[in-house]
Amino acid sequence: MSLVTQLRQRKLVQWALAYGAGAWAALQVLSLLIGAYQWPDSTLRVGIVVAVVGFLVALVLAWYHGERGEQRLARAEIFLLAGLIALGAVMAWRTAHAPVARKAVPLASGTTASPHSIAVLPFVNMSGDRDNEYFSDGISEEILNVLARTPELQVAARTSSFAFKDGKKEVPDIARELKVRMVLEGSVRKQGERVRITAQLIDASNGYHVWSQTYDRDLKDIFAIQDEIANAIAGELKVKLDGAAGPRTPSKGTRNVKAYDLYLRGLALWQTRGEDALWQALDLYQQAIAADPGFAEAYAGNAMVYVILSDWSARIGYDESHALGLDNAERALSLDPTLPEPYVALGFLADGDRRRGTAAALYRRAIALRPSYATAYQWLGNSLWSGGRMPQGLSMLERATSLDPRSTIIANNHGMALIAMGRFGDAIAICEPILNATPNDHSCLESTAFADLQLGKFDQSRILFARYAAMTNPASEPEVDLVFDALQGHGDRRAVAVRLAGFMPQSSNDPKSGNAFQPYIITPLLVMLGEPKLALSNLQAWAYTDRAGMSEWAVMQPALGQLHCDPDFVALVKRINTSDPHYAKLCADQAMSAAGKAP
Repeated sequence: MSLVTQLRQRKLVQWALAYGAGAWAALQVLSLLIGAYQWPDSTLRVGIVVAVVGFLVALVLAWYHGERGEQRLARAEIFLLAGLIALGAVMAWRTAHAPVARKAVPLASGTTASPHSIAVLPFVNMSGDRDNEYFSDGISEEILNVLARTPELQVAARTSSFAFKDGKKEVPDIARELKVRMVLEGSVRKQGERVRITAQLIDASNGYHVWSQTYDRDLKDIFAIQDEIANAIAGELKVKLDGAAGPRTPSKGTRNVKAYDLYLRGLALWQTRGEDALWQALDLYQQAIAADPGFAEAYAGNAMVYVILSDWSARIGYDESHALGLDNAERALSLDPTLPEPYVALGFLADGDRRRGTAAALYRRAIALRPSYATAYQWLGNSLWSGGRMPQGLSMLERATSLDPRSTIIANNHGMALIAMGRFGDAIAICEPILNATPNDHSCLESTAFADLQLGKFDQSRILFARYAAMTNPASEPEVDLVFDALQGHGDRRAVAVRLAGFMPQSSNDPKSGNAFQPYIITPLLVMLGEPKLALSNLQAWAYTDRAGMSEWAVMQPALGQLHCDPDFVALVKRINTSDPHYAKLCADQAMSAAGKAP
């Protein structure tokens, strides 16, 4: 009897088709159940293995019983079926326990997101009172900060994730822009002394809700809720969340709901920057400390405001603001040495004293405590490139940008580093998406205008600097026209240069000064106006007492040209404890000549 005849008699084809149809339908139902109940990814893979083994079993049964269903199982048949079932069990076990290659989010650039990357969107305020917006935002940020403590997890920074607060974009689009795989969203309803928080984790690679939970608690339990949410997310992502297990102890936070409420209000204002916002943040932090003198985060908030306040406000001098920043940073660390913010504040102060090695060590300590801390990478990057280590500084700023792509301050600093390297087009490109979304963002207006200036695009630079002046110091708008008229041959260049050289370092923050330009821009402007000696004498007048790093930014500018080779300039660079990356290229002939004259 031929094989084809035997197959027909045993109805093997009919059995195979019937089994295939049934298995396909069963797998479709299983797939729907997995999506509905968030079963593990391995469930479907195990189901497929079982279906394949079952298909082989069905073929064995068909071969022996397709013609005469009354036949009993033969010994050979029993051994064959037992072997198939055992093989299927082994395959299913190995499939269920095999490491899962997590899907990555496809990005517009053709790259993919890390499987252990997440953005925490601002939780929706459901309290019916817009005045409680700071509270829902604060809860989101606190969860973000807890998640950011684990080295295995890449967490998008607050500035970038909160840029999608209007809810106009879908989760896959947000994930693609922020280069993350997972997105956490939720809502907060605060009523009296009770709070309800709903949180849900979404895998942007497939749109599935991976996890969701609702918490109804007293406000005093808010810290435990934040940690519970963070630990649940860590469990879903299969990462270890260092230091986040369990509720916080009083030494690492506050149990005073009023103090916490004031702290969250101050935190929201710190994020906006600006002179008025920073002074208001200080007031709120002080109130939080008065409510709970042991509240470490409030002292850390004070420290972060004070160290930068003199860069934003002429109402306080650098010495005073930095001394207050130091005092608050040390107080915060005495209460909680695991907070990263005080280390960043101390690093900034060390930079101001030009203790660059100490500054870098402090920034890196903050990064060790919170590996996704964009501000620490930003300030470390600034410290490195303004110290003459351009590639290393740029690398840190690129990391800060990847963590916080919507931060205008990081974009400005990143752009300034690129300008110092002569990469003007790249500096413009960094800020292009931000200016497309927010045309009057002053941080990106400044760096883009400065890049255009050094490219010789005076008309475009004039327009952008005028918009910058209108946003930061409206009384200085006539100064912009005066400078650009002189640059373009329509004014007394010497007189304009002398006027610029007369401005004090903090004058651009003083609405009565009439000055729109920061000191690190005035120095190259003086050179471009044909007054390099005036540029040098002006720089010497304030560089040695500079505590903000602006003198370092000034000496790094390629627009200074041959001023880089002036012996007095070289001495200044050495005295402020930095190195000039342009010297070797611009001054090679002079250096060789000097070497030839050496005894």
